[in-house]
Amino acid sequence: MQKADLTTRAIAGFVDLLVVIALARLPDVLGFLSATGYILIRDGLFQGRSLGKKLIGMQVASGGGAANYRDSIIRNVPLAAAYILFIIPYAGWLLGPAALIVEGLVALGDDRGMRIGDMLAMTWVVQPEQETLKTGQEPPPPDPPAQTGEKQDPFPEERSNAF
Repeated sequence: MQKADLTTRAIAGFVDLLVVIALARLPDVLGFLSATGYILIRDGLFQGRSLGKKLIGMQVASGGGAANYRDSIIRNVPLAAAYILFIIPYAGWLLGPAALIVEGLVALGDDRGMRIGDMLAMTWVVQPEQETLKTGQEPPPPDPPAQTGEKQDPFPEERSNAF
């Protein structure tokens, strides 16, 4: 598995945005809670795949395995905060999109393509090798977690060469 490029992640994110918009159109508080809930747990669905990631063929990995609901909630807190901020008139209309822009800029500037939520949850987005896509087979799961129970660093070779 290789790290997912930001363009592909943006396409999957757009699909998820459409789901959030559809959920937000539900009546009153039900719409708000449904949309916020989906934002938080979306990467725990379908073995580490939101609906957008599943359609595009990507997966959120965590410590050698697929991301679970806990990882998803931690990973997506910045996005949920931006959504909640957007409800506040005037100030939220500036702060919500600003939070999303900061997330995107951090992912652009990071060598591993990790956004703030990925750093908080120690997750990363991967996509299957091109050969797997051509055969149409389900991508293999990420490597099993470490025996110690601790989360593994997704890119240890980059950290060892840092100094």
